[in-house]
Amino acid sequence: MEKIIKIISTVLILTILINIIISIITKNHTYAVTQSISTNIEALDNSKYPGIKDKIKQLQSKYPNWKFKILYTGLDWNTVIANEFTGHGTSPKNLIQKTSNYQGAWICPICGDTKYDNGSWRCASEQAIKYMMDPRNSLNESDIFQFEELTNAGCDTNILKSMTKGTFLSGHEQGIINAANSNNVNPYYIAARLIQEQGVNGTVLTSGSGYNGQYAGYYNAFNIAASGNTTEEILINALKYAEKKRWTSLEASIDGGISFLAKQYIQKGQNTLYLQKFDVEATNGLYSNQYMQNLLAAQNEGTTLRNTYINMNSMTSSHTFIIPVYENTPQNVCSRPDSNGNSTTQTDLVKVNVDSSIRIRNTPNGSTTVGWLYKNEIVTRLEKATSKVNGTYWDKVKKSDGTIGYTARETYENEANYKLYLVPINEDNPNNTGNNNTSNIKKGDVNRDGKITSSDYVLIKNHIMGIKLLDETSKIYADYNGDGKITSSDYVLIKNYIMNN
Repeated sequence: MEKIIKIISTVLILTILINIIISIITKNHTYAVTQSISTNIEALDNSKYPGIKDKIKQLQSKYPNWKFKILYTGLDWNTVIANEFTGHGTSPKNLIQKTSNYQGAWICPICGDTKYDNGSWRCASEQAIKYMMDPRNSLNESDIFQFEELTNAGCDTNILKSMTKGTFLSGHEQGIINAANSNNVNPYYIAARLIQEQGVNGTVLTSGSGYNGQYAGYYNAFNIAASGNTTEEILINALKYAEKKRWTSLEASIDGGISFLAKQYIQKGQNTLYLQKFDVEATNGLYSNQYMQNLLAAQNEGTTLRNTYINMNSMTSSHTFIIPVYENTPQNVCSRPDSNGNSTTQTDLVKVNVDSSIRIRNTPNGSTTVGWLYKNEIVTRLEKATSKVNGTYWDKVKKSDGTIGYTARETYENEANYKLYLVPINEDNPNNTGNNNTSNIKKGDVNRDGKITSSDYVLIKNHIMGIKLLDETSKIYADYNGDGKITSSDYVLIKNYIMNN
C-alpha cells in the first residue's frame, strides 16, 4: 500500500511540475512554431484545409478586387481549442453575453451559470469557441471583414463620417485619421472598434463624468485595463489607467488608445480583428495577448465595417483579408451551438427584398439587433408569424452563418407603400425569368402567407385608395381576375372568395 501511495504521490508531483513548466513557457511566449503567409491561394491543400479554397474562390468570383492571404499557423486545431477553452471559475478566455440567442449549448457546462464581468456574461462553451474560430463559418459576405488587414490603406473622410454619424464620435473624425496615419492603422477599423466598445452614445468612459464622483475629467475610449467582476470595478480600473496615462480629453484617449493597439497588436502581427481576439499569430506569443474576452467581438466589429462599406458602395473596392488555417482541421465545418436545446425544422427559403439591409432582432419587434439581412440574400424562414406585433408580421429566420432571429416580413401598417421583405424563393420572380410560368402563384394571396384572408383584400383596398401602394411582385398576386390591373373588381372577387370559404 505504501508503495502505491508513493507512486501516486510521485505521479502527482510530476504532473504539477509539468503544468508549472507549461505555465512558465506560456507566460514567456516561447513556442516552437513555424508560421508563414502566402498569397498563393491555388497552392492551398484542400485535403489538409478542407473547404477553405472553395469559399475564397466563391468570394473572389463575386469581388475580383478582393485579395486574400493565407496564414499557415502551424498550430494543431485541437491544441488551439484546448488553449482557448481555459480559465474556468477565474477568468475564462472567452465569454458570451447570455441572451435568448446565446444560451443553451453556447454556455460552458463546466462553469454553468457562473456570472462574469457585469453579471450578464458566461463562460463560452467549447462548441461555441470551435464555431467562432473555424474560419469556414466566416468566409462569407456577412462575416469576412473580421479577417480584413488592419494596416492603413488610406481613408475617405466621407466614409468615416458615415460611420460616426449620430454616434459619440461625430466631430472627432480628423483626430481619428491623424492618429491612424501616425500609427499606420486602418481608421475605419478604429471607428468600428470604438463603437463596438462604447456603443452609439458612448459611456462614462467617453463622457469625462467619472464614476460616482471619482476620476472625473478622464477618458478611456478603448476600455484599456477595464477588467473586474462588477460594473464599478471595471469602470474604476479603466479610469485609473486613464489617469495614469493623463487622458484628460476624448481626443487624448483615442490617440493613446490607437497607439496602444498599434504597438501591442497590429505591429506585432495581430493584424486582423480575428487575430486580436484569438491570439494564434506566434510573433507575440500564443493565446495570451487577446484584446477582449467577448467571443463575438471580432465578428461584431467586422459587421460594423461591412455595413459601412455597403452604405458607401465600396464593397467591390480593394480589400485584403488574412485567413488563418490550422493543422488537422476537421473535415466538416464546426456547427453552430443550439441556443435552446431544440432542433429547428426548415420550412421555406426566402429572398430578402430590401434596398440595402434590414435588422434581425432578438424577439418580434425586439430592441436588440442580433444580425442583418442584406439585399438579395437567401435565408431560411423557420417560423411564419400568424399575427402582427407593432403593425407588421415578424418571421423567425436563419442566415447561412447560423444567426437566428426575427425580422419584419413586410412594411408596417402606417407606411405609405407596401413591400414584402421576405419573398419565397420560388416566387421572387413570379414570371419565372421569362417563361411566363405563373402556376406557382396563388392569386389573391397578396402577403404570401399561404392563405387568402381579409389581410389580403385590405392590402388591395389600400392600394386602390392610394393609402399604401403595392410593390410590383405583390401586384401580380393581387391581380385576381388577371386583367393586368389592380381594381375594385379584384377587391370584390377576393372578398367574395373569403365569404364563401
